Amino acid sequence: MKVGILSDTHGNLPVVEKAARMQERAGVGAVFHCGDIGGSDVLAELAGVFHPLGVPVYAVLGNVDAYSSDWKFFPSNIGIHLLGRFGEVEVAGKQIALLHSDDSRRFSQAVHSGEYDFVFSGHSHEVHDYMVGKTRCINPGTAGRGAPNTCAVLDLESGELSVYEM
Repeated sequence: MKVGILSDTHGNLPVVEKAARMQERAGVGAVFHCGDIGGSDVLAELAGVFHPLGVPVYAVLGNVDAYSSDWKFFPSNIGIHLLGRFGEVEVAGKQIALLHSDDSRRFSQAVHSGEYDFVFSGHSHEVHDYMVGKTRCINPGTAGRGAPNTCAVLDLESGELSVYEM
C-alpha cells in the first residue's frame, strides 16, 4: 500500500490541490497531513479529492493550527480523521505516529519508544528520511511555504519514498 504524506500547507490551496492530485495519481490508499494545515478549507480540498475514492485522510494540528477554532466545527463524515496534536494510526499492519514535531519532547518520545514503524512529522519545512532503531522518521517538507514546495508518497511494502516538487 502507498500512503501520501504532506505537511505545512499553511492554507496554500493551489499547492494542496497539486499535492492531492499527485498523490491520487500515485494510487495512495491513505493520506497523512503532519500539521500547520492553515485552515479548514485545506481539509475540505483533501476531502473533495480523496473521500469519493474511499481514501482516508489523517491529520494532526501544528503550532499554527492550535490557535484556530476552525477545528471544533469541522464535519467528521467526509473521510477526514482529525487527531488533535498527536495521532497513532495502523495502516497495512504498520504502526504510524503522526505529529507536527514542534514539541521536541513528544517527537523524541515517539521516535525512541520503539512502538512505531514510522513517525511522520512536519514543522521544519525540510525533507527528512532517517532511521532511529526500527523506526523510520519521515518529514515530507513543506507543501505551502517552500522553495520548492514538496509532498511525498511512501510505499509501505517496498519502503520506497518518492518526494515530489510542486
